[in-house]
Amino acid sequence: MRKQTLIINANPLLNLVHIGDLVHGAINRVDKLAMHAEGKGVNVARVLTRLGHSVWLTGFAGGHSGAWLRDQIRQEGIKDAFVETAAPVRVGFMASSDQDHHPTTVLPNGFPVTASECARLLEKVEALLPQVRLIIISGSVPDPVANGLYAEILKLCSRASLPCWLDAHGSALDRALESNYPPLLAKPNSEEYAQTDCWHRVSELHITNGAGPVEIRLAGDERWQLSPPLIQQRNPVGCGDCYLAGLAHGWLLDWPFEDRLRVASAAGAANALRPDVAMITPGEIEALAGAVQVERLS
Repeated sequence: MRKQTLIINANPLLNLVHIGDLVHGAINRVDKLAMHAEGKGVNVARVLTRLGHSVWLTGFAGGHSGAWLRDQIRQEGIKDAFVETAAPVRVGFMASSDQDHHPTTVLPNGFPVTASECARLLEKVEALLPQVRLIIISGSVPDPVANGLYAEILKLCSRASLPCWLDAHGSALDRALESNYPPLLAKPNSEEYAQTDCWHRVSELHITNGAGPVEIRLAGDERWQLSPPLIQQRNPVGCGDCYLAGLAHGWLLDWPFEDRLRVASAAGAANALRPDVAMITPGEIEALAGAVQVERLS
């Protein structure tokens, strides 16, 4: 059986989305609002699925909002392995306009989870590991109770001899990096990179800087620089998630390293051209891959 990818998104988001202008301080009557399943791991899972991969997605999702989110991801062909919580999943709002370089967003930080719900998620991850080739932990945790969750998942992956990538922030990230089982790959932005000195424990680092070049640091002091295509950015939200999905796509297909970097950068740029989040197509990625510049520095 073809090995699959497992993505952990502990703090997903059901996002109410308006594409168009928004007048602040006024009643805005619009033709429609869309409800999108989002969150960093959801975004990665969607793009990987669109690129032809089989993806399991887990995390916490409870209440009517969690049921709606799970229904949406199943409709997109993503395999639902979420753990139901007593608390409902968070609901946010985004308005994306051609007039703005960044959408207006309202994002709750998270929702309550319990220690027993964290234990159930770890059990779910452990049960799925024999079916997967790559694990990606993506996004924040919804509650301080879950701050040790990522470190425990990394331990499970290490014991199963499976690669685990990490794209997170906050205390959960710090505890994961300080654990005895660091991730194989991590993707901090420049601000996140400056907030901890534990990154040297990660074998492959992709340090992003918005629309600027990506610095890649590999074990043994090998350095690369990745310059994305020159585009007119419309929406930067989710670009890092699409970058990570593109990188995983190339890794899963055993592409040469430089080709993985090109498709990752092209995926991030393709997302920046759209008003929505992580809704890119393989054709949009392919159209930009040739404009990516890859340079080995050392």
